[in-house]
Amino acid sequence: MKRISLKTSIDLTFAVFMIAFIVLAYSTYNRAESVRENRLIVYRTSNINAVLEKILSSTIDIETGTRGYTITGDTSYLQVYKKGNKSLDVWIDSLQSMNETNALQLQKLDTIKQLIESRKIISAQVIKTRGEEGIEEAISIIKEGRGKEVMDSIRNSITNYQNEAVRILSENLTQTEENVKARNTNFALFVIIAFIVVVFAYVKIRQNAKQLLIEKTIQENLMDELIVQNQQLNDFANITSHNLRSPASNITALIATIEENSTVDEYKMIFDMLKKVAQNLNESLNQLMEVLHIKKNKLIDKEVLTFQKIYSKTLESLQGEILKSKAVIKADFSAVGEIEYSKIYLESIFHNLISNALKYRDLVRIPEITIQTEKKNNHIFLHVADNGLGIDLEKNGHKIFGMHQIFHNHPDAKGIGLFMTKTQIESMKGKISVSSEASVGTTFTVMFAT
Repeated sequence: MKRISLKTSIDLTFAVFMIAFIVLAYSTYNRAESVRENRLIVYRTSNINAVLEKILSSTIDIETGTRGYTITGDTSYLQVYKKGNKSLDVWIDSLQSMNETNALQLQKLDTIKQLIESRKIISAQVIKTRGEEGIEEAISIIKEGRGKEVMDSIRNSITNYQNEAVRILSENLTQTEENVKARNTNFALFVIIAFIVVVFAYVKIRQNAKQLLIEKTIQENLMDELIVQNQQLNDFANITSHNLRSPASNITALIATIEENSTVDEYKMIFDMLKKVAQNLNESLNQLMEVLHIKKNKLIDKEVLTFQKIYSKTLESLQGEILKSKAVIKADFSAVGEIEYSKIYLESIFHNLISNALKYRDLVRIPEITIQTEKKNNHIFLHVADNGLGIDLEKNGHKIFGMHQIFHNHPDAKGIGLFMTKTQIESMKGKISVSSEASVGTTFTVMFAT
C-alpha cells in the first residue's frame, strides 16, 4: 500500500475539519436565527402585557373618577376621569399597532375596545345625571349594575388576553431552550471533532516527520505549518469565547444578550435566567392584579415561614443595589424565628421595606439598615429601621401609605410599594406603622395578627 505523504495527510485533515465546521456552523446559524425570532416574540409579548395593564389601570381611573364625583360631588374627581379617558386612547392605539398583523389579537382588541366604549358611555351618563339631576338619580344608574358588569367583562377580557400572551411566551421560551440545547450540542460536537482532527494531524505529523529529519528546511517548514494551524485553531477558540460573552443586567438587556456568538456557558446561564424572567413576569402580572382584588380575597394560603430564609432571599434579589450602595444590613430574628403567614405577602413585605431603605438612602453616609423581630402582648412585630432621607410625618404622615404618593425624587419611585405593603398586611388582619424624621431615618413596624 502506498504511504500517504505528510502534505496529503495535512490537506485531508484540514478538509475534514472544514467540512465539519461548515456543517456545524450552518446548523448553529439556523438555531441562532430561531432564537433571535423567539427573542423578538418574548420582547413583544412583554410589551403587550405592560400595555394591557395600562389599559386596565386607565379604565379603573375612569370608574374611580366617576364614583368619586357621584358620591362627593367634588369636581377634582373629574380630572381622574378625564385623565383615564385620555390615557385609554393612547394605550389602545399602542396595543393596536403591536398587533397590526395578527387578526386574532385584533379581534380580541376590538372586543376590549367595545367594552371600554360601553364603560365610557355609562360613566358619562352617570356624571351628566349627577350634575344635572343630583346624586340620587346618578346612584340609581350605578345600582342597575350595568357598569359593574362591563367592568368585570373588561377585567376578564384583559386577563384572558394576558394569559394567552403568557402561553405564547412560555411556548417560545420552550422552543428557545430546545434551540439553545441543540446549539450547545453542535458546539460540543465541533470541539470534539476539532480535538480529534488536531490529535490525528499531530500523530500523522509525528509519523511522517521522521522521514524529513534529514532535510532541515523541510522540517522547519512543516513545523511552521503546524504552528500556523494550531494558532488558527486557538484564535478561533478565543474569538468564539470573546464574541459569545455578553452582560445580563436587566430584563431587556438579558433578552438582548441572546445572540448567535455567545459562549456555551453563557447560553446556559442566560437561559436559566430567561426562565426566571418568564416566571417573574407571570408573578409580577399577578401581583399588579392583586392590588385590585386583594380586599375581596378571603382565602389566603398560609404556611410556616422562617424569617431568616425570607430575609436571605430578599438580599439575593437586591444584591446589586446593596453592593452599589455599600449598605450595612443587620438582622436579628432571635426573638421570633418563624411565623404562619402567606409566603408571597411576607416576601413582598420584606422586599418593599428593604428596597425602600436602599432606594431612599442618604448619599452623604453609608446606609445602615437594622431588621429585627419582637414578641409583645401575644403579637409578633417586625421592625425595619434605616438612616436614610427620612420623611416629614407632620406634613406627609397622613398620606404615606397612599397610592402613588412620592416624597423624594427618585427615577424608580412609583408610589405603589408602601400602598401594596399596607394592603397586604391589613388583608391578613395586621397593622403597619411608621416613625420617621427628615435627614435622620425611618422605622417601619409591622404587627402581625395572631
